[in-house]
This record gives sequence, structure tokens and C-alpha cells, in this order.
Amino acid sequence: MLRYLNSFLHSARAIGIAGLLGLTVAAAASGSAMAQQTGSLPAQTVLQTVNDEPISSYDVDARLRLVITTAGAPPTPESMARIRNQVLETLIDERVQLQEAERLGITVDNAEIQAAIASIEKANKMQPGSLVEQLTKARVDVGTLVAQIRATIAWRKVIGQSVRNSVQVDESDIDLYLEDLRQKGGTEYLLAEIFIAAPRPQDLPVAKATVDDLLQQLVRGGQFPTLARQYSQAPTAGAGGDMGWLEADQLDPRIAQAVSALPIGQVTRPVEVDDGYYILALRDRRHFGAEGQEETVYDIRRLYIGFNPRAANATKVAALRKMQAAEKALGSCSDVEPVAARFGAQANDMGEVRLAALPGPLQPFIEALQPGQKTEVLPLTAGVLVMMLCDKRVNTLGL
Repeated sequence: MLRYLNSFLHSARAIGIAGLLGLTVAAAASGSAMAQQTGSLPAQTVLQTVNDEPISSYDVDARLRLVITTAGAPPTPESMARIRNQVLETLIDERVQLQEAERLGITVDNAEIQAAIASIEKANKMQPGSLVEQLTKARVDVGTLVAQIRATIAWRKVIGQSVRNSVQVDESDIDLYLEDLRQKGGTEYLLAEIFIAAPRPQDLPVAKATVDDLLQQLVRGGQFPTLARQYSQAPTAGAGGDMGWLEADQLDPRIAQAVSALPIGQVTRPVEVDDGYYILALRDRRHFGAEGQEETVYDIRRLYIGFNPRAANATKVAALRKMQAAEKALGSCSDVEPVAARFGAQANDMGEVRLAALPGPLQPFIEALQPGQKTEVLPLTAGVLVMMLCDKRVNTLGL
């Protein structure tokens, strides 16, 4: 893999993301030999060979830098060795996935990689093209990101092709599934996962230490999908850990128990299974009974005072003090508009919304409320917010 020269990095900003990706893909494919000819790399060590394809120390170092940068918090010295081993295992998995895709004649073109990067930027509220620029500034070889995305897309295609060749689903199958839900009832969970493998019993302590590190990163504000993409060894890693909707009896009993009482929007403690550890994020929950699907909806009003994120601290503090006074004056949902007018805030009737439709960080605050209660003043990047729960009820959706 090629480490980019300073002149290349400088010109990359001028040609934009499409041109940069074109050069990056070519550079990543050219391998480390070209880099060594230029003298831009120290001597490399082959750490692993996957069906005659080497994984070098530089491959691991480049991916390690990507993981550390995107995780948002520098790891401790003690965790570096664990992360490095995890990175090596991930690279081995990716080589196997790409080799299987090649065997099946599956390819990934540059347009797909560009679309994937654009999707990551959108999900993280980044400006188009800024991901590559930020990684470059952090001295991350963009080629390792491209390689990771290429393996993810290729493997999705492999799985998709296998499923299409082996599974036939028609409307009668769907009807039977829904009728089964009607008869037996039950709960479905919308989950995301991070899985750290421990193939041998002696690997469990290292896997446990890794998931503990990841939990600390989540506590410090790390994004679950980002950490899943970079660390998880489950097939869902490329989708940010998204598992979709699953019934309790489709889950390992240990996982089902961990998520059964978990508040929506929260993550579990590490769940030990036979071959590793899971961290599960519960994105939503729904119940199916004899009458259909049940879901809770929340009738919410909100007060909001905005400011420029780059505003002086005095401006932000003034907005906070004003909202604190407004929150004290807010006694019921009928007070929202007059209180907003009195304190110069925005009043919004959010109507009836599902908990999962709210931004993840706000979900626990709403879920803890009873009708007529309000949140504390919540500081946001560009303002301050108070939400009041006017009502909540369970809707039954006929199947």
C-alpha cells in the first residue's frame, strides 16, 4: 500500500473527492513495492499471508491509524496492542472476503466507493469531500479506507448473491410469518451489534478488555456505527452493526436476556458468548399480539433557543440562562407557546412520534417522562432545548 507523498496530498485537495478516489484506488492497488522504490516507506514485515496474499506491517499500521482517528479518542497504551491484534484479524477477514468475491466474479467500482464515502459523510453530518480531507490532515492513508470499503461492498454482494440463489420468498410466506406473529405474540428488537471474537478460551480476557475499551469510548461520545465499522468482527460491521428487526427467539438466549429490559437508545454491558463478546444497542422495540403490532407513540412539545455554534461563550450562557427561566415557567403543554413568546424561544408541536424517530441522544430523556413532565434544559451544539411530554399511548397497527 502506498503512503502518499506531500506533493500528492497537496494536489489531492485541488482535484476533489472523485479525482482523489481515482488516484487512491490505483495507488492502493499498486501495493507497497512502488512505495519502497520511492524511499517513502521504511522496511516492511509480512505479518500474515492469506492464500499467498501478504498483509504487511504497513497495512496494519495504516489501518490502525484510521481506527484511532475515526474512534474520536486516543486509546491508552495498554489498549494499543489489543487494537493492533484486532486490526490484523480484520484485515485477514477482508482479504478472505475479497478473494471469495473475486472467485465469484464480483467487482466493486470507484463509483460505489465514492457513494459509500458520501453516505458516511452524510450520516456524520459532514460536508461532501471533507472525510478524505480530514483523514489526510490526520496523516491517515486514505487507501486503507478505500480498501475497507471495497471489502465491505464486495462481501455484501457475495452474501446477496448467495441469498438470491438459495432463498425464494413469496407473498404466502409473508402471510404465514405475520399469522404466526398474531398467534404467538412476542417482541421484536431493532438491534445493532459490535462483536469481538475470541476463537479460543484463552482469547476471552483480551476480547473482554477490548469491549470494555469500546464501552468507554461510547460513554465519551463515540458513535456506535463508527465503532462497529472499525472494530466489530460480525458480518454486520460494514452496515454499522445494523442487525435489523429480530424476534427474541432468533437471538442467543444470553443476548435476548440482555436486551429484554434495556431502555431504547441504550447499549448493553458486554455479553459473553461461547466465542467472544457482544455489545448490543437497542434502537427500537415492538410487540406483536393477537390484534397486531403494538407501538408506543409520544406527543411532544418543545422549546428551543438557537445560537451560532461559533458564538462567544457569553452568548451561549445567556441563552442557557434564558431557557432555564423558561423551563421553570413551563407547567403544562398549554404553557408552551405563551412561555416561548415571553422568553423569545421557538415553540414546536412535534406531534405524535415514535421513540426511534427521535435523535438517539434525546431518546432516553423522553422515555423517562410521564405525561405532563418535562426534560431538564438540554445543551445542544447550536442551542438549548426543553421538551415536554403531553401524552403517550400505545397504538395497535393491524397486520
